[in-house]
Amino acid sequence: MPFAQVNDADHTRIWFEVHGEGPAILFAHGAGGNAAIWYQQVPFFVQQGFQCITFDHRTFARSPAAATTISTPQFRDDALAVLAAAGIEKAHLVGQSMGGFTALRLALDAPQRVLSLTFSATPGGLPNPAPTASAANLTRSDEDAGSGILRTMSRKSHENASLLQLYQAIAGFNLEFRITTLRALGKNPVSLEEASKLTCPVLFIAGAEDPLFPAELLGSYVPHIPGSRLVVIEDAGHSPYFEQPESFNRELLTHLRSPA
Repeated sequence: MPFAQVNDADHTRIWFEVHGEGPAILFAHGAGGNAAIWYQQVPFFVQQGFQCITFDHRTFARSPAAATTISTPQFRDDALAVLAAAGIEKAHLVGQSMGGFTALRLALDAPQRVLSLTFSATPGGLPNPAPTASAANLTRSDEDAGSGILRTMSRKSHENASLLQLYQAIAGFNLEFRITTLRALGKNPVSLEEASKLTCPVLFIAGAEDPLFPAELLGSYVPHIPGSRLVVIEDAGHSPYFEQPESFNRELLTHLRSPA
């Protein structure tokens, strides 16, 4: 079974999968997902000539760990362990929501391992001086993350009962995770000055109806990060990769194929 061994006190093992051949993309999921949530991205990008690596963050699905071990630096180290176990020297990083914290920290601390960085519906630890009510309330509830994030999807998504059911079914495999543990990620903020030192191409993807991290917030970071840009996915809330995969994949592919 594909596990990456992490050099931490608990000898945590991180589940990962590798599909395809070519330039590598490391997909870091959000709090409602796990490796399986990228099922609409993996086959598309494999067909486009990329190697796709997905993994379960610690405490999610097949990567059991104590909730007290969650931190942005630990997420970074887990991702680096996955890249090492997969034999990947450099990768494009795609971080959805919580996974954006993993991706940004990795890009800042190990820039030689990163080809590009994509923030999907996430500030990734960048300053958020005026959190929306939805963002402030999310981590106050100890319900499962799948239920909470379902409410952040677009009006169009809420008309598709099977789509919502599938999302909740995938999230249901995260037996050990509780959304209140995300508070730990706030202990390692990233300043705009630090982010301005990013040297890889950067893309922000926002859902037009995201109540957690609106397009206006993500767009406010663009002037501070040289060469970065923002795209907005219509009919999508907080999970544009899941709600509108064709639009998401098209924008991400353009980013990955853009000259550095």
